[in-house]
Amino acid sequence: MSKLTPALALRAAINVLRDSAESRKMPSGEPLNDAIVQLHFDAADTLEESLADLRDHE
Repeated sequence: MSKLTPALALRAAINVLRDSAESRKMPSGEPLNDAIVQLHFDAADTLEESLADLRDHE
């Protein structure tokens, strides 16, 4: 089993958030309204910044 690093964990979370926002559905299939879609995009952007900061300190 490969070692899960903080960077890989952040990337996985970002991908799930963006996939959900783009499809307008949760992984379970539940639909997302406009406000929640925007929240997912905003959260993904925030995590992208955290990932960049993390990589700057590696």
